[in-house]
Amino acid sequence: MCMFLRQMKVNVSLINQRVSGYTLIELLVAMAAGLFLLSGVAMSYTAIKSTVVASKELSHAQEVVRYTSQALTRSIKQTNQFPEVSNKVANRFTTLTVHQDAGLLACDGSIPNAAYSEIYTLASGYITCDIGNGPVQLLRGVQSLTFVRSGILTSIFVTPENLPSQFEDGIQIDIAASRLVLEKAIWRNPTQD
Repeated sequence: MCMFLRQMKVNVSLINQRVSGYTLIELLVAMAAGLFLLSGVAMSYTAIKSTVVASKELSHAQEVVRYTSQALTRSIKQTNQFPEVSNKVANRFTTLTVHQDAGLLACDGSIPNAAYSEIYTLASGYITCDIGNGPVQLLRGVQSLTFVRSGILTSIFVTPENLPSQFEDGIQIDIAASRLVLEKAIWRNPTQD
C-alpha cells in the first residue's frame, strides 16, 4: 500500500505541474493577436461608416437634383415665352421667371384660370416658387441655385447641401424650351411631296 501511495503522490505532483496555467509569454502573444484582430475590426467599422455617410449624402444630393430637374423641366417645357433670368450675381442669375398660359399646371400644384408667372428663387436653403400668392417652399437642402439662359436653353446650377468636393461648382441641368421650338417648326405633310 505504501508503494501505491507513493505512486499516487508522484502522479498528483505531475498533474499539478501540467495544470499550472499559461506562461507570461503565451498571454502576451494571445493579447497581441487579440489587439491586432480588434484593430482590424475597428478600422473596418470606420471605413464602412464613412462609406455609409458618403452614400447617404450622395443619395440626398441625387434626390435634390432629380426634383429640381423635374419641377423646372415641367415649367420651362410648357411655356410659350422665353424664360427670364434676373438678379445677377457674378456671371449667373438667382431668379428665374417663367410665364405660363391659363389652364396649365403651376409649380404649387394648382391650375390657374388666368395667365401667370412662376418665379423660382432660393430662400434659406429652400427652392421656392411664387405665382402671385406668396412663395411656396418646394424643396429644402439646397446650398445654391443659379440660372443662365442662352437662346432656348436654360441652364440651372444647383448645389445640394453636403455635396462631395468633386462637384464644387454644383450640378448643371440644361433644359430647352421645347414648346417654343415646336411652334416655330415647319410641318409638312409627307404625302403631298
